[in-house]
Amino acid sequence: MGTLTLGLRLGLFQLSLGILGVLILGLLNRLLIQDIQVLAVLAAVAVGGQQLMGFTLVWFGHRSDRIPISRLRRTPFIVSSTVVIALLFGAACQLVLRLATSMEASGGELNVLLMGLLILAFVGIGTAIAAGGTAFSALIADRTTEAERPRVLSVVWGMRLLGVLLGSVLVNQVFGSACAADASRTAVLAGLERLSLVTPLLLLGLGVVSVFGVERRTTGLMVPAGPVPPDVLQRLALPQLLLQLRTIPQAGRFLGVLCLFTFSMFLNDAELEPYGAAVFGMSVCATTSLNVLIALGFFAGLGLSGFCLIERAGNIRTARVGAVLAALALLVMLWAGSGQSIPLLRTAVGLFGLSLGVCMNACLTLMFSFVQPGRTGLLLGVWGAGYAYSCGLATICGGGLLTLLKAWNGGDLFAAYGGVFGLQMVCFLAAALMTRRLDVVGFRNTVNTRFADVMEMAVD
Repeated sequence: MGTLTLGLRLGLFQLSLGILGVLILGLLNRLLIQDIQVLAVLAAVAVGGQQLMGFTLVWFGHRSDRIPISRLRRTPFIVSSTVVIALLFGAACQLVLRLATSMEASGGELNVLLMGLLILAFVGIGTAIAAGGTAFSALIADRTTEAERPRVLSVVWGMRLLGVLLGSVLVNQVFGSACAADASRTAVLAGLERLSLVTPLLLLGLGVVSVFGVERRTTGLMVPAGPVPPDVLQRLALPQLLLQLRTIPQAGRFLGVLCLFTFSMFLNDAELEPYGAAVFGMSVCATTSLNVLIALGFFAGLGLSGFCLIERAGNIRTARVGAVLAALALLVMLWAGSGQSIPLLRTAVGLFGLSLGVCMNACLTLMFSFVQPGRTGLLLGVWGAGYAYSCGLATICGGGLLTLLKAWNGGDLFAAYGGVFGLQMVCFLAAALMTRRLDVVGFRNTVNTRFADVMEMAVD
């Protein structure tokens, strides 16, 4: 199977997650707050419940590593998670419908039981995404060489972004006339009813097709060299492995770099559109169009890094290039704000999207570099958990910092946004400097030594 074909096949799983993200974070969140009139904080708790399950990435990765190499190790997790996601999304839609009916009948009184079940459904979806996502990442590591990986990741993450676009198309097609601004509540809820029937089948089909026949039962050397019985690695407890990982300096350094890069990339995630509105006086449609520029730039950055930069300059240098480009783009955004130049802002946003694509692909390939055969799922789970929580922390800190700066400077909007973007620039450049201390070969050698010691103790 060629690199492009493999990327497109595996990318179907990410395509399904892209569609799911739009439907949950966009559609269901909007319906809960705007149409059903649930308190925004409760909607945030419900929809954000899935984001809290990042810690399970490590456990699921470890569990998939423990499966013998003579069996399928990643596919069962991916398929099972796909089935659970499909069922729970359908259940979540039905719960939203029941909640709407209940609140309408009771005059706006919240049904606590239905709300609690909805939160549990989203938590279940988050857990299933963690299980399938970790195994999916490990499968990419198992099925690609280090030379092929950047290209496969470019295609796979490009499919994730395509899923976001297709999710919007799906809503328009399923809701039909209910998409109109003056659509009745009944029409909107009928559209959601149809979506709850169509989407689970679509998600299930994409997830199963993406991995069917892809995994090989013997992928790489899964057992470290030495006089250690093959089953010892599978008997080791997760706490033992994590304690040893904590003693490896390169592990902490890489996790710090990854978290700082992630924090930098998402710090202005919720501030870019408000910046266009507050400082430039742009309309809703005009600020929404900024997302298109970011998406186009992101696609270009993925392709540039995956098919050119990483191959020629390596992962670490490419990450530095992306960080410098991001800092430059943010500086141009502020320059555009000082002169209220919308064309310059659009240019800066496109450049920022490009830098995000470069940074994202470089960070992902670095995650796959800091692994070791036999512990791929475990290590990718650790890195994935760091990425997930850094992303959430960045979104929270961006909004909190903006509010704080507005209060401190007497409501000077440009200065407040400038403070957020300034911190973001500092974080990007600090992350680029921190990459100078990364050593992939040293990490792998130390992992082999430390984990081998633990296995020998287990044998004794």
